[in-house]
Amino acid sequence: MPDRPTCNAHGFDRYHHAVRADLTYGGGGWFALFNGVSSAPKKIAFTCSLCGETFETTRDPEVLKQYRKYPYVRKPADVPVAPPSGGRPAPPDGV
Repeated sequence: MPDRPTCNAHGFDRYHHAVRADLTYGGGGWFALFNGVSSAPKKIAFTCSLCGETFETTRDPEVLKQYRKYPYVRKPADVPVAPPSGGRPAPPDGV
């Protein structure tokens, strides 16, 4: 698993549900959004919603492309999924 920046107080990375992604668009991006078309942001700042720390800012094209359809961002395969509460394993797909 690649090493990602985390919040110093809580240890959350960009894929945690308590982390807010603040997207910054250029002029053309805003024009597209106002016309109902999704566009890739120019910059993303990840902020912990519990302590308010901005722990990562990125302009990486791969990350920007992934956040084009924010908030419908999916974790990549290299990010482990936590087991559901209660300690039981998750049911298999299709059940």
